[in-house]
Amino acid sequence: MTSLAARALALLCAALALVGGGYWWGHTATDNAWQAKQAKADQAVSKAIAKETKRADHAAASYLQEHLDQEARYADLNTQYLDLRRRAPLVVPGPVVVAPCGNTPVPEASGPDQRPAPGAAGDSGPVLTLAAVRMWNGALTGVDAPAGACGSAGAAEGADTACAESAGLTLDDAWDNQATNARTCAEDRQRFQHLIDYLKDGK
Repeated sequence: MTSLAARALALLCAALALVGGGYWWGHTATDNAWQAKQAKADQAVSKAIAKETKRADHAAASYLQEHLDQEARYADLNTQYLDLRRRAPLVVPGPVVVAPCGNTPVPEASGPDQRPAPGAAGDSGPVLTLAAVRMWNGALTGVDAPAGACGSAGAAEGADTACAESAGLTLDDAWDNQATNARTCAEDRQRFQHLIDYLKDGK
C-alpha cells in the first residue's frame, strides 16, 4: 500500500514537473519571441533615426554652403558695382521736349485747339542709366548680367559710355518695381514663418 502511494505520489510529481516545465518553456519561448520582435522594431527605429539625422545633416551642410556661396557672390558684386558707380552715373537728366512756339498755322478743321501751350515742355525728370539697371538687377538676383550694352561680353574693358546711357526708366518705375519686390518678400517671409511654426508644432 505504501509502495502504491509512493508510486502515485511520484507520478503526480512527475506530471506536475512536466506541466511546470511546459509552462516555463512556453513562457520563455514567448518572451524570446517578443524580445526578438522588439529588437527588430528597435533596430528599424534606430535606422530611421539615423537616416533622418543624415538627411538633416546633409540639408544643413548644403544650406550653409549655399549661404556662403551667396555671401561671396554678393561681396564680389559689391566690389564690382562700387567701381562701376565711380565710373558711371546712376541717373541722367531726362529728354526735354519743347513744343513748337508761336508761328504754327491754325488748323483748318473746327473744334478745340489741340496744340500744346507755347513753351510747354515734356517731362525732363531724371532717368535711370543702364548702369543703375544692371546694378539693380544684380542686387535682386545675385548674378551680374548686362543691361543693354552695359556689361556685355563684347564691351571693351573700361568702356563706360554705354553704362552712362539712359535706360528710359524713371524713378517712378524704380519705385514701382521696389514696391512689387518688397510685397513679394513680405509674402515669402509670411509663408516661411508659417512653415517654421508648423514644423515646431510637429515636434
